[in-house]
Amino acid sequence: MIKELNLVNSDLILNSTRLLILLSKFESRKAFKMNINKIMLYDFYMKFPKTMIPSVNKDIKVHDFNEFYSFYHWQPDRNQYHQFIRYLLSKKLIDKKILSNDFIYQINDRGKNVIERLESDYSKQLDTISDYIKQEVSKLSDAKIEENILENAFNIK
Repeated sequence: MIKELNLVNSDLILNSTRLLILLSKFESRKAFKMNINKIMLYDFYMKFPKTMIPSVNKDIKVHDFNEFYSFYHWQPDRNQYHQFIRYLLSKKLIDKKILSNDFIYQINDRGKNVIERLESDYSKQLDTISDYIKQEVSKLSDAKIEENILENAFNIK
């Protein structure tokens, strides 16, 4: 029971950290609406960079079960994402606001301080991926992002 609880907590923390890093890239774009749908779309790139980002070296033969079966995760569990966001809100790392009849999420100063202290290779990799998302993916419409996800996730080689 304790091992299961620790696994659940570590998954929650890893997933929440990934979302926090993603939200940190959009903090300067105040008019940009980072709602739950955008978070889920962009997070697909964060979770499956070999599948979704052309510049990631696809020649490397890494047997990553999750990456190979990324198509299985295409329709994300909204409740799970709400859990990650509630965790970040409870730790006061992000703020929730209403803009144009939609809930949006923004990193706050406390969240920025946490991001600044992260020094692992994993956090650096996520930072690079989130830069790509900000520069390339955020320019696309949600429909185009979904089309890209379906194209890449179901293109199993």
